[in-house]
Amino acid sequence: MFKLLMKGPKALLASYNRSLLASPYKTKMTTAGFTYFLADCICQDYIEKRESGNHNFTRSLRQASVGAFFAAPSLHAWHSMILPKIVKGCTRTFPRVLVSVFLNETVLAGYFVSCLLFSFEALRTNSIEAGKENVKNKFVPAMESSVKFWTGISFINYGLMPVHLRPVFVSCWSVVWQSYLSYVSNNKVVELPELLDTVEEEEPTMKMPNLMARLA
Repeated sequence: MFKLLMKGPKALLASYNRSLLASPYKTKMTTAGFTYFLADCICQDYIEKRESGNHNFTRSLRQASVGAFFAAPSLHAWHSMILPKIVKGCTRTFPRVLVSVFLNETVLAGYFVSCLLFSFEALRTNSIEAGKENVKNKFVPAMESSVKFWTGISFINYGLMPVHLRPVFVSCWSVVWQSYLSYVSNNKVVELPELLDTVEEEEPTMKMPNLMARLA
């Protein structure tokens, strides 16, 4: 019975893996576009708690376009071309993973957070100055949250995941991160780890509703 249940997901994963190898850019752009769209929908419907029928699909599509046309190509270039050349001299696994995580949480995170905060706001307001101001006001708390959220995930990504699957692994976790970043970019500054810590002792079934209530 279990084998039958797993047959469908395994076939889907195998098909997705073939698409990644055959058309990496197209597949990663589609994946990132979908995850960014989903993240903003979660942000609007469950964090901002917009009333039914008041969902801003233009904003969600705008976020999706940033994911597809900026995030996916950038992550592909970083994971497949730039980072492997930088860590090429690290012959042992642990130092290579350590250096990769450090660069990911400094160089890549700084680049990504600033670009996303800028692009979300600049596209929303059609103002370059507004985008710059958004980065100025929200970059530091967003970076602090990024380090707390992504460090452990990055160790798994660089230590266990094949190179061609790393951007996809990141995209899956990006649903959570982009929901937070979408909220930060479009609303007040809130630190995600601080909110997660406040509900750590609560019952598992109550964590998500209470987290959403604090963000609202």
